[in-house]
Amino acid sequence: MKKFFCLILCIIFAFSLSACDKSAGKKSDHSVDVVYYAKLGQLNDLDYRLGDDIESTKTKLSETADDHGGSNYFDYTSGDYTVMTDGTVYCSYKTDDSAAGITHIAKSDDVYGFAIGTISTQVRETMSTMGYDATEREATRDEIFFLPAAADMTVLEYQIKENKVLFIFQEHALGTTLITKK
Repeated sequence: MKKFFCLILCIIFAFSLSACDKSAGKKSDHSVDVVYYAKLGQLNDLDYRLGDDIESTKTKLSETADDHGGSNYFDYTSGDYTVMTDGTVYCSYKTDDSAAGITHIAKSDDVYGFAIGTISTQVRETMSTMGYDATEREATRDEIFFLPAAADMTVLEYQIKENKVLFIFQEHALGTTLITKK
């Protein structure tokens, strides 16, 4: 009986090691459909979309900030844009064309199933399995105008329909994700 029990345990152990090995070899088990949300012009866990009305976005964003323990909402002008933020979510619009609505939505937190700090190669590999290739380059100030002290940042840029998704990295660690029109 002991030999039979040991045999069963060995088989279970062998299968568990086999399962671990297979999962380690997988490129991604990504559960968020980045392309779906990018086509909609939004980040997956936010109620804001590109083109949304400025005043309603401001109201929603300030209410969300209030729900998180205080009045963290503020807005400021950066170049040609007005940025509305709660410190984590940034919704921007062209200051002299507010009728066009929201032009940029960014979040400095987990987005599209990628955690803050995810390395750039992991994002690239995951997006590649979805059939999208990135343009990797240095971030320009015109793209990251909403970030207060942005320096030495790189982006992985993806063109998805009429929108552009930028994963913004500092020292190869994901810090912010941005969606905007091409």
